[in-house]
Formats: sequence, structure tokens, C-alpha cells
Amino acid sequence: MEYKKFEYPSFNLYTVKTNKFKTCQMEIIFKDEARREDVMLKTFLADLMTDCSSKYHSRKEVARYLEELYQASFYGLTNKTGNLIMTSFVLNFLNPKFALEQDYLEHVLALPFEMILNPAINAGDFDIKNFNVVKNRLHDEILSVGENITRVSLKKALEKLDHNSPTSYGVLGTIEELEEISPKTLAEAYQDLIASSCDIYIIGDLDMDMVANIIFKYFKNPVVKTKKLSDLYAHNPAFKRLRTYQEESKFLETNLVQIYSLENLDEKEKIITLYFYNFLLGGGGLNTKLYQLLREKNSLCYGVKSMYLKYDNLLVVQTSISKNDVKKAQKLIHQAFREMKMGEFSEEELNNAKESFIFSLNLSLDNPGGILNNYIFHILDDLPLIEDRIKMIEDVTKEEIVAVASKIKPNISFVLEGEENNGDN
Repeated sequence: MEYKKFEYPSFNLYTVKTNKFKTCQMEIIFKDEARREDVMLKTFLADLMTDCSSKYHSRKEVARYLEELYQASFYGLTNKTGNLIMTSFVLNFLNPKFALEQDYLEHVLALPFEMILNPAINAGDFDIKNFNVVKNRLHDEILSVGENITRVSLKKALEKLDHNSPTSYGVLGTIEELEEISPKTLAEAYQDLIASSCDIYIIGDLDMDMVANIIFKYFKNPVVKTKKLSDLYAHNPAFKRLRTYQEESKFLETNLVQIYSLENLDEKEKIITLYFYNFLLGGGGLNTKLYQLLREKNSLCYGVKSMYLKYDNLLVVQTSISKNDVKKAQKLIHQAFREMKMGEFSEEELNNAKESFIFSLNLSLDNPGGILNNYIFHILDDLPLIEDRIKMIEDVTKEEIVAVASKIKPNISFVLEGEENNGDN
């Protein structure tokens, strides 16, 4: 693969040339510091700006044109990554070598910039018809999240963190926040979005100099980026012991979420070691510490998992149990952490984890999105490229995993209590 960077006044273009795929992918990313009041607006914008523009008046018209472009796809999404909020516009399209039209590449690359630079805004307001379509869609999505106990309890637990921490911000927001948005406030948020820092990434079997010329031709954003963004990693300080919170819910079962802060991790621990620790603790399926203790030996739950939230400097444990078993589950989770700290896992388990990680990374090399996502974080956070990470994985030792255990500190224990006991575990 051949990597290249093109610098322009209002954006940087990063390219990955490879002949592995018959399709190509481009991602246009606007990034800014996460602010609570902006998150729902950016989520709304990412949806609406891929549905319509001043030229394409509805999602139906956009879909019809995408079909003409050999069934290309174009969508928007918003992610909160540590202290940053990133609004992305993603285009997937056919390698031009397989298209009949000689100008196919220019036509397909021009579409996202038409949508981004010429939104359906008239007299300072977004078009009300498309606005309401997206609003109703987001309304239904927010309600659907409220029906999932795992998502509800995790969201509530993260909200118990420091109110000023971006980790506590929900990307999807609430019904109340959605109702406060109007076509005018969304149009104002668009101006803020377009003025934020922008990077463009593209992968495929393409003449990247030609690609750069086409993009510069159509992306005439007059904003010159001068603002320096803050540190990518959110800081969530630890406490002497787990702070405990409990809420009642409409669900039958009870969900337990325990959050731990990660302190003073070095680069290798962030990139590699903590992933191994999490895999052995509860992120690696049926043979993990947590699954064996809570499910296999004590039958407290159907499943339990741990998650490493790298850019939030957090480790999260989550399980659904009977409300009568909460204290026992908490003790067993504490036992799992203690056993990890004592190095009570085998070299065979560590080697199995290495094989699993290498397999996952090799899988990501088999699709354009996996390679591009790795490259995005290579630029954002100096994350090693996949081939280099595989070499780093092979060198991880048991002693390194034991050492990182001492950097995991208490933060929150949150119980979302169900209406009645769940005794069928």
C-alpha cells in the first residue's frame, strides 16, 4: 500500500493506494472539541445532509443518482472520540476501471461536496419537509435505544461521570434535546460544522494525483483552519473506591455496570497491553475471567463482558443479573480483577489472545473500511499501522499485562434495578 498526504488551506487529503479491492472508499471528517450542546445537532446534521441538498431535493433523488453511479453509497455519521466529536460523510464507490464512463470518477467524487457545500437551506432555515423526515427518524431511534436495557444502563452509568467530561455526553441525545432543534438552529449549526477542522481520507486503486485535483476542484471551502484542537484523550479521574448509584427501571432484569479509570498508561499500554488485559478479563468470550466466575461457576448471568474505552481512559464491566445477586456479582468482579493483578492466567491463554488479535487485524486488512479506519487513527493519534501492530502483539508478555493491572482504578458502580427477580439464569 502506498500512503500520501496532500495539504490544502482548508483541509488535508490522505490517500491509500492499493489494488486489493474492486471498490473505493472516501471519508470526509469534520472534527471539533466535543460540547454537550452541539452533540445532538451534529448527529442531526450528519443524517440530514446526506438526505438532500439544494440540487437533490429528497433522499429518493439522492438514491436514484447513487444507483446511476453503479450503486454507490453515501451516508453520514457522528462519533464522539475522547474529547473530540467527529462528523463523517462516507462514500463507497466502484473502482473507475470497471465503469463504462470515462468521467465516472469525477462525477462520483463531486457528489459528497455538492451535498456538503450546498445544503437545502433557504432564508436561513433548513427545508422543513426533509427536516421533519430526519427528526422523526431520530425520534424513533432514540425510543428504540430506550427499549434496550444494555444500552440504557451503560448510557446512564456514563452520565454519572463528571458532568463536564465529554464521556458523559450521549451522541444520540434525548427526545427533549431533539425537540429543541429547529430548522434555523440546525442551519446555524451547519455554519459551525463547515468551519471546523476537516480531513479527507480515500482508499482504492486510483491515480491519487488525479483524485486530489478533482477534490480540490469541487471542495471550495473558504474557511482556513487555524484552531488547534485539545488533547484527544478524555480525562476521567479515579476515586478511592467505587462510587455507587442505583436507579429503578421498567425492565424485568437488573443490569450492573462498573466503570474503572485508567491512569498513567504509556503508549504501548494504550495501544496493545490494555487490549490484552481486557480480552483476558471479559472481552474475549467464554473463557474469560468474568465469564468463568459469574456464569460458569456461579450461574449468575447469561453473559458478562468488559470493554476498553481507549479514548475515554476507561474500562467498563457490564452484566445482566437478578437484583438479589448484585452484591455477589460485585464481589466476583472484584475477584476477577484481583486474579488478573496476581497474574492468574496461563501462557496458553495469552497465546490464544495473541492469535485472536492477529486474526482480527488480518481481517481488517481484507476490506477498504478497515484499512482506512486504521489510517485515520494513525493520523489522529499516531496509532501504528496494522502491519506494525501485529509485530507489537507478538512481543506482549505476561509481566506487562500484570503490570498494567495496577493502573486500573475505581470510579463508578451503577445498578439499573429491574421490577422483579430474574431467577432463570
